[in-house]
Amino acid sequence: MSAPLEGLRVIDCSRGLAGTRATGLLADYGADVIWVEPPGGDPFRDSLAIAYASANRGKRSVELDLRSPAGHDALLGLLETADVFVESWRPGVADRLGIGFDAIHEQFPDLVGCSISGFGADGPNRDVHGYESLVQAHVGAMGEQFGYRSGPIYGAVPFASMGAGYLACVGILGALLRRTDDGRGRHVETSLLDGALAYLSMMWGDSDDADARPPLGAGARRLVARTFCCADDEYLGVHTGAVGAFDRLMAVLGLADAFPVTTPGVDMGVALSPEQLVLVEHRLPEIIASTDRASWLERLLAADVCAIPALRPTEVFDEPQARHNEMILELDDPVLGWVEQVAPAVKFPELGSPAHAPAPTVGQHNDVVASNPAAHAAAGPDVDARGPSASSLLDGLKVLDLGAFFAGPYSSRLLADLGADVIKLEPIAGDQLRGIERCFNSAQAGKRSVALDLKDPGVQPAIRGLLEWADVVHHNMRPGAAERLGVGYEQAAAVNPRIVYMHAPGWGSSGPNRVRQSFEPLMSGYVGVSHEAGGQWNPPTASLCNADPGNGLLGAISILIGLLHRRRTGEGVLVENPQLNAAMAHLGHIVRRPDGEVLGAARLDPLQLGVSPLDRLYETTDGWICVVAVHDADITALGRAAGVELLDDPRFATAAAREQHADALADLLATALARRSTADWAADLGSRSVPFAVPVRQNNAAAFLRDRENLRTGRVAELEHTGHGQVRELAVLVRVGDTATAAHRLAPGLGAHTHEVLRSLGYDVDDLAELRRRGAVRYDESDRVPSP
Repeated sequence: MSAPLEGLRVIDCSRGLAGTRATGLLADYGADVIWVEPPGGDPFRDSLAIAYASANRGKRSVELDLRSPAGHDALLGLLETADVFVESWRPGVADRLGIGFDAIHEQFPDLVGCSISGFGADGPNRDVHGYESLVQAHVGAMGEQFGYRSGPIYGAVPFASMGAGYLACVGILGALLRRTDDGRGRHVETSLLDGALAYLSMMWGDSDDADARPPLGAGARRLVARTFCCADDEYLGVHTGAVGAFDRLMAVLGLADAFPVTTPGVDMGVALSPEQLVLVEHRLPEIIASTDRASWLERLLAADVCAIPALRPTEVFDEPQARHNEMILELDDPVLGWVEQVAPAVKFPELGSPAHAPAPTVGQHNDVVASNPAAHAAAGPDVDARGPSASSLLDGLKVLDLGAFFAGPYSSRLLADLGADVIKLEPIAGDQLRGIERCFNSAQAGKRSVALDLKDPGVQPAIRGLLEWADVVHHNMRPGAAERLGVGYEQAAAVNPRIVYMHAPGWGSSGPNRVRQSFEPLMSGYVGVSHEAGGQWNPPTASLCNADPGNGLLGAISILIGLLHRRRTGEGVLVENPQLNAAMAHLGHIVRRPDGEVLGAARLDPLQLGVSPLDRLYETTDGWICVVAVHDADITALGRAAGVELLDDPRFATAAAREQHADALADLLATALARRSTADWAADLGSRSVPFAVPVRQNNAAAFLRDRENLRTGRVAELEHTGHGQVRELAVLVRVGDTATAAHRLAPGLGAHTHEVLRSLGYDVDDLAELRRRGAVRYDESDRVPSP
């Protein structure tokens, strides 16, 4: 069996985490990725050695000086054999090197190009240094991250880079899929800013209606979603998002009398009284602190309440379900030696998997690539010479989404953003997430809603019709549930053998935890993200690097890989994208040696200021500033601004010396930066070209969403809502040239399209009236469409 991307060739000129993670994901599924490094190697090879061990595994390395005619010509020779070209220079650099997309498209019209920058190719921040922490500071993530002091809080997990890498893969794979139709290569463009927004979108939204419900956290309504300290000083996450789980938790804790039972399925939409809020915020932690974690796990799981331990990074490697999911790779890295790494998250059970090789040494494959320029995969039809396309990238793609909550449905929302027709099939009572409006709106934008009772015999023809209609089916039900409803993989494939079927279970479709509930941020706590976010020696805390958006991004990628496989073979495919696996992927930059030593973890200091003296927050006389100085020129300029020649001091002359004397360097810079205002430092550092950012210190959603510049770039959409007036939400985060932008549509009302969809499947008006009378379908009379 061949790997799903076998035969695809990618030329990777990217630097840093975003691009290397994107191309690393493609390599994990069989693509031949040639990593083009400058003479002497990627400048981040030392500082990102641990992360690079995972992100660059399975690639080949060649050295080219792209500023020389010979290097330039050699790159063009590689591009002649390639399907995809990825670069992460600041906007304009590729053009100055003569390898911008317009130039290479003229020579190689079927080549898909991808540019990943810090803040995008267009806009006032296009030339700002695109470092992870600076992007988080600019976008407002440091003002929203939970911490143990007042903000801003440095974000320990590089979710902006991860998100950018995932978005790049979505765009690349979508462009490759479209290329099979018309033979045309297209330019994909995204950024770390877009990557951060992909995660923030879960809770961001804005409305002219002052009474519109804000994002809801645990405690405001009948939802417990937090981590508690137990009697043994171990931490346990508890989540009551499942139907009836809040009531079950209160019963276990002996608090049932204070919380009368509500209508099943609407728990999260019920507000707490002031007295109940006190119990949730104060009495719950006291009760859980009275007993050890293992005892609480046993009791809560027996009551069908989601309870998951918060572990430290790599401890999950020893958990039976992670081993069952084959989520740990052992490789002999040329820099680190034998290490355990997080394996590829998405599984294709029916397809092959490439043999994973360790990351290459610098120029390891110079001779091999020069002597063996294998031809690239067939693009499909001859290049269509017509002008720009008037259709969206995924126009014509049909997706049936039976998922609930956020993680799984965010996959199809990303496809809807690019033009796919997505039907959300939900129960009569609706998706439980409808009780948290902004989260629901983010996950469901651009879709149509059909509300059916799948157990009613009268809707069986509709289920079959939808399975025949769909190119893709997605759900995130617990294993066995879809089969009981008649929409399991084998049942769907019997109706539609070409179906791409993605199952996004919490833990996996098999294994010891297969039927356990999974919710965020508990799964992130389980894999170690919460300990990373808390900082050294602090309790774990929720991170903005949430596994729900991450799971959704991976889901969109896996669906597109499945569709490419179908185009190549004519066969449907089963895809599995567990939330556990996606959460583990967020710490793919952390590895473990055979002796148990963990590399790359616990870098955030106890005050949550940064990961090194040269990548951290500093307090000024009237605020804060975030500084990143990676290269010697930046370190020298920063030191001179602070009044000291840093590289002349033996304590700070080399990276190893700076690490040894990190506290002294941090104290020196903190003392200097505390003497002047933020504005003064911004002007001074800017004049010296030192990378910096002034962090936004509060929730930035409304300001960002109302900024007309973000509306202009398409990152934000503004539409009229019948109940809230003008509403604004995040929209397209990856841009693909030579395609139309799909019109943004707000999340649908419950059953808003039931009538039109079932009429299109052959139901007549009388059939629908009868189904509605007995509660098997839901729609409003105003939603009816004329009879055909």
